[in-house]
Parts: sequence; structure tokens; C-alpha cells
Amino acid sequence: MNLLGKSFSVLILLLSVVFMVLALAVNASHRNWRDVVMSDNGLKAQIETYERTNDQLREARARTQADLDRERVARRTALAALETKLSELTGVLSDSEKFAQDLQAKTTELAQLDRSRAEELEELTAEAAMLRSQIRKEQQDRDNLFAETLKLTDDMNSLRGIVQLQQDRNDQLLGQVTRYKEVVDAAGLNMNDPLDGSPPDRNGNVLVINRPRKLVEVSIGYDDGLREGHLLEVTRGGRYVSRLRVRKTEPDRAVAEILNDYSEAAILEGDRVDTTIE
Repeated sequence: MNLLGKSFSVLILLLSVVFMVLALAVNASHRNWRDVVMSDNGLKAQIETYERTNDQLREARARTQADLDRERVARRTALAALETKLSELTGVLSDSEKFAQDLQAKTTELAQLDRSRAEELEELTAEAAMLRSQIRKEQQDRDNLFAETLKLTDDMNSLRGIVQLQQDRNDQLLGQVTRYKEVVDAAGLNMNDPLDGSPPDRNGNVLVINRPRKLVEVSIGYDDGLREGHLLEVTRGGRYVSRLRVRKTEPDRAVAEILNDYSEAAILEGDRVDTTIE
């Protein structure tokens, strides 16, 4: 085999390799167009979607066309009415032209009247602006009154709740007083008679408060006639606050227990303490 034959053999081998690579590439990139068309998101499904969309658009177009036709009929009717009115106005205009000369003589007077009416219009415009401002102010005042009414209503409801609580407390205290009177009457006692061992009429102040233990320290003690078990009344500014029972006494001070059943408010340092309340 000469050189030319060897060259052709090599060339044929190279071309065979190239065509084999191309065939493999074509095979690898091959697509099943039927699957592409018939799949869920394929061309057929897209075409059906477009057809449904077109049908909906056609229906919408038909409805819009019907509305447009009705609107055209209504406009034709209105136009016919306007043409009739125009005919009437044309007749009126023809009659008015007959009096043009007489009206021309009154032009100056009408111009003066027009100027006066223009001035009146300006005044009315200014008055309307002022009235709008007053209306806005009245609306703002109304809104403020409404807000204040709501607040007062809430306050009134709160006060009603407080009154109800006080009424319930009053009824409870009235029942207790009635029960105490029944007990005193059953025992044959006179409520105005002094009790044996009752403390003398003394008063002082709350010095220290121990709220966790419900104890207070007061400024009157053994030398003032206080004894263990005596009851003390606590007031503030002439208003009843609570009741105490003496637990321990010293010469010039005493420790007393807070009786919660008789408490109307929280005891504060400096509150007045009395052995009796007149």
C-alpha cells in the first residue's frame, strides 16, 4: 500500500470516529416529542388552556358587547330627548331674536346688574367659605363631645360598679350590725354602757406597718391604758380605715394586729389611731 492509500485509510478512520461521536451526541439529545406534547404541562395541555381562556374571553366580550348595546340604546334615547329639547330651545331662540333690539337697549343696565351680581357672588363665596370653616369646627367640636361622652360613659359605668360594691358592703355591714344588736339584746346588754376593761379615751398615730405579718406599731401603749386584746380604730382625715387588736404593749407604744374583716382601705403610716370613735 502506497502513501496515498495509507492517508485515505487514516482519513476514513478519523471520519468514522467523528461520525460515531456525532451519532452519540444526536442520540443523547434526542427528545420524545409525543411526551412533550401529551404530558401534563405539554403543548396539548397548554393549547386546551388557551382554548378555555379564549372561550372565557369570548363570553366576556359577548357580555361587554351586550352592555355596550344597551348603553348605546340608552344614549340614543337620551340623544333623542336632547334633540327634542334642542328643537324647543331653537324655537325659543327664534322668539328671542325678535326682541333683540329691545334687549340691546337694556345691555348697559344688564351689565351693571351683572357686575352687582358678580360682587354678590363674591360675597356669597366668601360667606360659603366661612360657613364651611364653621361646619368643620362644629364637626370637630361634635367629635370632641362624642369622645368626651364616651369617656364620661366609661367613668359612669365604673362609678356604677363602685356604687354597687359599696352597696353590697353596706348591706353586709348592715347585716352584721343587725346580728350584733340581736346578740346584745339577747344578752341583755346596753350598747351605750362602757365595757369592763375597755381602754380609756386615747389617740395616737401609726408608726410602722408590717404588711406581710399584718402588724402595725402605734404611738400609744401601756402607760396610756392599752392592754392586750383592746381594739383600736384607724381613721384618715375623718374617714374610717380599719380596726386593730392589740397584741403586745410597751410603756409608750404597742403592736396591734390588722383585722381585715373591718378594713375599708389600706393603713398608711401617720394614720390616726383612737381607742374609741365618737
